Amino acid sequence: MIDPIQTPVLGSCRFLYKEQEQVDGAPLRTIEFTEVDIRPRPYEELENAKANVGITIPLEMYNGRIVETNIEGIDSSQFVNIRSTLISPFTSKAIGLVRGGWLPSSLAATQRDAVILPDRNIVTEIASRFDFDKKIEHTQDFLDLFQGAPVRINPLLFALEGNKRSLPTPDIARAQLEEAVVKLRKALPEAAVIFGPDSASSLLRLIEDIRPAMARKQAFLCRVGPTLVSPVAHRNMDKRWYDILATAKDCGVPLNSFVVLAALSTLVNPGKSAAKSLLKFSQSYSNADAYNALSDLQSLDLLVYFLALFPEIQTQLCTADRNLALFWVGSGVSDIVRDSEGIRFKLTPHHALLPKHYAERWVAELSLDT
Repeated sequence: MIDPIQTPVLGSCRFLYKEQEQVDGAPLRTIEFTEVDIRPRPYEELENAKANVGITIPLEMYNGRIVETNIEGIDSSQFVNIRSTLISPFTSKAIGLVRGGWLPSSLAATQRDAVILPDRNIVTEIASRFDFDKKIEHTQDFLDLFQGAPVRINPLLFALEGNKRSLPTPDIARAQLEEAVVKLRKALPEAAVIFGPDSASSLLRLIEDIRPAMARKQAFLCRVGPTLVSPVAHRNMDKRWYDILATAKDCGVPLNSFVVLAALSTLVNPGKSAAKSLLKFSQSYSNADAYNALSDLQSLDLLVYFLALFPEIQTQLCTADRNLALFWVGSGVSDIVRDSEGIRFKLTPHHALLPKHYAERWVAELSLDT
């Protein structure tokens, strides 16, 4: 059995592996370890996980640093590698989106320098769950393991999304950033909320940097949205596919982007794709509607940005939006690199987003577009 332990001193999650029984009557063997890597989980396990019940998933842990053990022949110079099954009464309402997949929130922050990027719904959940490190919510969730722990939290996403269904003005952005910082520090005073004298100015620069691309993506969604409200007849599928790609090019939106993938997924898999729930198309689709969808997809772009710029840091986007989480994991993001041309990454969509023959067609389109 593996139990997580809060560790305010070390600033990283510690785990205790303990035998459940010993046939010869000997003491149960234990290993306590920290700084462990946990392999992210795939699409199917997230799809099967229920937000309001305890979670059961395979657990692959490696490179753990031993803190203490009663097993002879093992010392702190060795590393722990464990394959097990996590059967926990804790729910995973808060999902950690990480390089290569997903994990329950606290299991995606096991390293000393881990950074959590909570979206608005998670900041709200934390604020309603804790009050000066005292738990006031009775349900059990992996978020509870942040209680009393010096985790690092970056409130950028809360401020960037704003509360007006559009990119925030400078005054609103500053106010939203300050609101997030106050809420997080009040709820989790032991957490290191990343906020300094330059935080507001950095946020404002970021908003101005993304404004042109946001406008192009809004134009793209407003043009294709009304055509994707209802399922498209199979005989019209090819034409609509190429119309979407042509509209993306006309609007200056890269084909290898989350928003184009989401539109194509809505076209070819409208009954099952998480993309449809993210985009929420309607006949009267407006810039505000498009912004709501894009603020979610923009958070994925920012996660890629952080993973590219700081590959050595364990970064997670923490969200309670299961459709956003399914879309991230289903997008198959890999090969994230930063070079002289900027940030590049590869998308290999799961069949739940694009069935295989459509995924192959999309890859072919991308190769022609480069």
